[in-house]
Amino acid sequence: MKQRSALLVAASLIVATALAPAQAAGRPGLDPDWPCQRPKVAEFPLASVWDGPPIDTNAQGWRDDPEIAALAAEMAQRRVPIADVQAAVAKLDASHDPAAKDKIKRAFGAAFDELVSERAAILAGLDRYGHKQRQMADRIRAENETAHAAPAPGVAPTDAALQKLQWDVRVYDERRRTISYVCDAPQTIEARIGAVAKIVRAAL
Repeated sequence: MKQRSALLVAASLIVATALAPAQAAGRPGLDPDWPCQRPKVAEFPLASVWDGPPIDTNAQGWRDDPEIAALAAEMAQRRVPIADVQAAVAKLDASHDPAAKDKIKRAFGAAFDELVSERAAILAGLDRYGHKQRQMADRIRAENETAHAAPAPGVAPTDAALQKLQWDVRVYDERRRTISYVCDAPQTIEARIGAVAKIVRAAL
């Protein structure tokens, strides 16, 4: 009996939590499917981190230059420490290549495009996740109402109904626990873009 009561309480809490984004749907600028605590920012323009000379983020052909391609990869790959990016930019800038600064700009433009595309893919994935969670919350709400509505006065909910509710509550909660680190990913990408932009700006 205690286990059933705890399950029904947990389901009720999930329903109440899931209703918060839905209730915010009528407020301008808020996405009811957005699952993260931080507000969703759909776009990340170059101007938000760059005040230097023009950067072509849609340039083609940069992959044909191994030096630009390698530097762009270092800038864009989040596993590469920023200190390594700074060292690579400094090395190219200190070379005797008259096109060094142009190569640095082109590498940054390519890296920015790659990182912004990665960020957009993560946002789309979070939207899909949030939508599925809302659908599951709706299902839990219905199952919770069914579980509370006894078949007859004094009769407990069926084991099958409770088991289905228990399973959905568990899945919902596990998904919720694993999404927090993904919610930080867009900001992590933005921070990397900003750090790389400072390095490039200092070299030009």
